[in-house]
Amino acid sequence: MALVLASLVMGCPTPPDPGNEGTYVYDPYGSGTIDKDPACKLTGTLELKLGEGDGTNFLPLEPGQEPVLYHGPQGGTHVILGVHVANPALEFPGLSVKFVLQRQRCFSGSDCLSPENMGLDERVVMSPERFVAQEGGAVSVSGMLVLVSNWTPTESRRIQVYVADRCGRIGSTSLELGPPATWPAQ
Repeated sequence: MALVLASLVMGCPTPPDPGNEGTYVYDPYGSGTIDKDPACKLTGTLELKLGEGDGTNFLPLEPGQEPVLYHGPQGGTHVILGVHVANPALEFPGLSVKFVLQRQRCFSGSDCLSPENMGLDERVVMSPERFVAQEGGAVSVSGMLVLVSNWTPTESRRIQVYVADRCGRIGSTSLELGPPATWPAQ
């Protein structure tokens, strides 16, 4: 609930700034950052796949596939998401990962900041234990809990992930769920 309420303070979520040559801030409270390493000369875009998992495994989500929705004992609802990075900078470990979950009504007149219309989770992942090696030199990070509200299959929803690495590369991908919808470009 705190993450959803934090979105009320910080405004609508935005992806990492591709023009930022300095530090990528991951937490609206300023409790962590990922610094760009000037020694890294890798360029291009991070290649991502959205998925879910408990932190030790990664299961990709196919187009239109719903993530498992968990209902907590205190009435909260959440998903546990992850991301697969096909081209990580293995010599420069560390990723800033941001998940944004939105309902279509956020773009059809109601308040985008309402907890009923979004879920948000941001993390800087530096610990090598959090990266699970995948085939072909890829890595995945999973086990990221995102609180959601009114997440129902009868309306259009979108899950987005934004990732930045220590080389200054960024990537994003999204998964649309429910009835077809027109989403604004981001």
